[in-house]
Amino acid sequence: MLKLDAIMLEAYGKEHPERIGALQVAVYTMCGGGRLGCFAAEQPADFYIDDRCGRLPYRRKEIMRATEVLATFARAAGIDPRNMPKMPDFHGCGIW
Repeated sequence: MLKLDAIMLEAYGKEHPERIGALQVAVYTMCGGGRLGCFAAEQPADFYIDDRCGRLPYRRKEIMRATEVLATFARAAGIDPRNMPKMPDFHGCGIW
């Protein structure tokens, strides 16, 4: 897995703040949805995966990396990564 370049991510996040919603949905689905996915998408700075959590669709390391990217994008856009806006609504799209 590639190492994250935080400076490059911040610059990209400042240029494209409209992509935060799509990244929130991506993180949500990486966690398998549910409360864990909402927590990752709406509070990426405080996110953790409890040891009692069952099988995930992606590896924990990949999920944590994606939440770091989301938190970096939020900081670059001037949004608090501990209290982000609600994730875009996609009710009925078949993601559980």
